[in-house]
Amino acid sequence: MAARLASDGRWIPAFRARYASWWETARPLIAEHQYGPAFKTYPWPTFEDAPWTPVAKPLRESRVAIVTTGGLYRPSIDRPFDGEALEGDPSFRAIPARTDPTTLAIAHPHFNHEVARADMNTIFPLERLGELRAEGAIGSVAATHYSTMGYVTRAADLAEETAPAIALAMRAEAVDVALIVPV
Repeated sequence: MAARLASDGRWIPAFRARYASWWETARPLIAEHQYGPAFKTYPWPTFEDAPWTPVAKPLRESRVAIVTTGGLYRPSIDRPFDGEALEGDPSFRAIPARTDPTTLAIAHPHFNHEVARADMNTIFPLERLGELRAEGAIGSVAATHYSTMGYVTRAADLAEETAPAIALAMRAEAVDVALIVPV
């Protein structure tokens, strides 16, 4: 079953039009790693309302999954994110909960990895979720967690493809709550 955009996507056509114009000017700047000047005119999507879905059951009964933007992947199993792509890499990686976080690699070149390497819980708090489960604060830890690369300029692609695919996978595993970890 293909994932589909379930939220209000009325912003997407206008964003795509503004993005095309922005990209013409920003592309050479980004190619030279001049991110500050490039993103001064980025066509950030704006929204009148914030989507809100009330929590359907208490956290102590909920299954929780992590979605990190840290660009994590399993070496020799997953394809690394394309950290050199000028527009970023909008794909995602599914990371089983049984994965030892210290074995994960980081393919996101747009942040300093030192803190994350010292404690992967800063960008992928799987051990903290296990502690919350043991304390009874959450019902269970999902079998699968997800990683994206936080640097992706094409916001519409994330909204139309990446997010619905992750949501579909989480729904199939009966995930109740997603813990989003922006990096």
